[in-house]
This record gives sequence, C-alpha cells and structure tokens, in this order.
Amino acid sequence: MGLINNGVKQWIFQRLANALFVTFGVFLLCIFLSSDGLSYAALQSQLVSWKWYLAIVLVFACVNGVLAGWQIDGDYAKKFGLPRLAITVIALLVGGFYLVSGLQTLLIL
Repeated sequence: MGLINNGVKQWIFQRLANALFVTFGVFLLCIFLSSDGLSYAALQSQLVSWKWYLAIVLVFACVNGVLAGWQIDGDYAKKFGLPRLAITVIALLVGGFYLVSGLQTLLIL
C-alpha cells in the first residue's frame, strides 16, 4: 500500500477518514434540516459551494475502501484459498471506478 504500509499509519488514516465521513454526514443533515427543505435547487446550490470538500471526502472513501480490501486480503484470502492479491485488485478496480465516476459527477455540478 505504499504510503500507508504499517498498522499505526493505517489506524490514523482510518480515523481521519472516519472524521471526514462524519462531518460529511453532519453537512448533509444540516442541508436536509435547513429552511430550504429538500428541493433539488437547494441541494445543488450547497453542493456546488462545497465541491472541493466533497472531492476530498470521495478520495478518502476510495483509499479507505482499497485499504480495507488490502486488510481483508491479508486476513481472509488464505483461509478461503483465494489468490493472495485477488481481493486487493478487485478493491483497486472498484475504488478506481468509484473515484472516476464520482469526480465526473462533481464536475457536472
């Protein structure tokens, strides 16, 4: 995993990612409870102003997913007779697709 190849760095990264996910959830909750309601225009106007933050949350979500795949690969692949890197490669492909499609969606906003 390159930059996050020891347990302490992984733990710190996951806690940082979780903090970003929680703040994103609070952000969405505030939008839903705002006086504008749940209209498409209100949601779009808020999301456009937070585009960079959403991109950072998306990147962290993708890296967190790949890290989880790598950890699952190390823990369970051998038990079930799967090739050592199969789960990690699948996580990389899914995370990459998720990242590209999410960033394309953000560009549309």
